[in-house]
Amino acid sequence: MQRFILALTLLASLTLACAQASPPTKPTTASVTESSPLPSGAPYGDDKGQGEGAYITFVVNVHDWIHTDESADILMKLVDLFERYNVRGDFYFTAEVTRKLEQERPDVIERFKNSNMTISYHIRPPHPLYTGFDSHLQNLSDDELYQTLLEYETYALNLGTGELDRSQPGGYTYVAQVFGRNPIVAVAPNNSQRIKDAAQKVYASLGAQMTLLYHEEGTKVDQPYEYVNDMLVRPSDFSVTRTTSIDGTDNFWWNFMSKPNAAEYNPTSMLQTQLAEWENHNYGRAPFITSLIHENNYYRSGAESWTSIYFEMEGSKKSNPLSPPFDLNAPDPSKLRSPEDQQAIFAAYKELVAYAATHLTVVTSEDILEMAK
Repeated sequence: MQRFILALTLLASLTLACAQASPPTKPTTASVTESSPLPSGAPYGDDKGQGEGAYITFVVNVHDWIHTDESADILMKLVDLFERYNVRGDFYFTAEVTRKLEQERPDVIERFKNSNMTISYHIRPPHPLYTGFDSHLQNLSDDELYQTLLEYETYALNLGTGELDRSQPGGYTYVAQVFGRNPIVAVAPNNSQRIKDAAQKVYASLGAQMTLLYHEEGTKVDQPYEYVNDMLVRPSDFSVTRTTSIDGTDNFWWNFMSKPNAAEYNPTSMLQTQLAEWENHNYGRAPFITSLIHENNYYRSGAESWTSIYFEMEGSKKSNPLSPPFDLNAPDPSKLRSPEDQQAIFAAYKELVAYAATHLTVVTSEDILEMAK
């Protein structure tokens, strides 16, 4: 018996040593896509309730640098909401709105610096990485392209000309400096693969660890973790963002919360329906879900406030990009929502957060990076 116990002890020690000697792998070359194991975590599809073990990320895109106080107020309210339910949100800031908040609402910056919310980064016109504003990037050599994009992520962007303002910091490095940590995700919204590759390499060199290839869905069922240019692609199997109406048009749920048919667009109901569809497919793993909203969607309707500065307008919709110089005093195409509408939108979002906190696993890009390792 003593020999048997000794043999078991030796076997356990060897097993533990092998496990400790096998570190997680990570791709090391650019433009390599690597498959990773299926997500770990709570068991999926067990008897604890619908969606148990599914992963949901609350993405908030922050970009309203015109209505700074309205933007600031909803950001504070959202941080309070996430903390109330002991979950985290993933906030994507542009450099321009970060600058306005630092100058006019430093209380918001301090609130985020002292919270455990995740900070990510994205861009808006007239940043040349944005498709339609990239004409002077297209004919640059690879080295010139990389250096130009690096400068746009180092110095400030002149909103009236689209040119660099080297007298002050800007871009990704500025957002990192203001919040005291590198944004996890950096988005390269360009249709040119060459420009997108160059931007991803710039962001990776500055400290970003995740990129975006699709906003709402596109993750491979058998390969939820995918890398490109040494950056993890943010996974999303489906989203709680919009629904398709009878006439075939896409509609964002927040535009209907104060209307008689609000129940048809309720985001929690949308989530439950899509979870049931996922479970019926029996994919064998938990889904990654994205709940995407922009901070201005809570208090403004219609086109974003800055849209008419950088695009031709066809009624309330943007069309072709404009050329510089840009009119920073162009009429604001957005409209302030009524107090009742704002309350209804926030109440529906609160219900969604509460449901997710109870029934799903709420994650941000930081958590997903650890899962992928």
